[in-house]
Amino acid sequence: MERTNDPTTELADLYAFLSGVLADPPDEAAVERLADEPLPRQASPQALDTGFQLLDKWRARVDDPEDAATELNRVHTRLFVGPRPRMQVHESWYADDYLGEPLAAVKSSYRDLGIRPSTELREEADHAAVELAALEILARESNDEYRRAFLQAHGWWLRELARDIQEMADDPFYEGVGWLLEGVFQADTYLLGLDPDDLSPGYEQLSTNGE
Repeated sequence: MERTNDPTTELADLYAFLSGVLADPPDEAAVERLADEPLPRQASPQALDTGFQLLDKWRARVDDPEDAATELNRVHTRLFVGPRPRMQVHESWYADDYLGEPLAAVKSSYRDLGIRPSTELREEADHAAVELAALEILARESNDEYRRAFLQAHGWWLRELARDIQEMADDPFYEGVGWLLEGVFQADTYLLGLDPDDLSPGYEQLSTNGE
């Protein structure tokens, strides 16, 4: 998550990080990397800055990477896996149609936009980790048109998801993840000229030209 002169590359790196830690908690090797990786001292928007500060707070508490990884596994399981997880991080859950029409719609969007999420992701297509991985792909391809289309159809729930993670996480790492998600969503919608308040489920037809 190093700073570059290319905002789209930075967005792609953030999308990749967020996708990874929502799919699976960092293991011992990942904790060691995160403990040594430089983080931005200042970031914009404010939500990103808050997220990086919380990750820094978490890093200051890491004495033993193995113990830290074990704790993150516990937090991740309680939040997202269960039994009886505190959250469901699926677009269809937020649309009150769990694994229904929104799941079919996002699969259609992947086909229409030529997105092939990593086969390493075991989650359903409408899981936040998979949708964020799709946004990473589009950002790395510098395909603003397709990324805009995807957010117009499927970005409507990401801000609410981010705030739910912030509220429900009782650990600075995953609270920071919630703030980073809100920040990357704010940054990307601003970059693409989208108003987050205007986003709504786009399940009838995905248009790559925004019409």
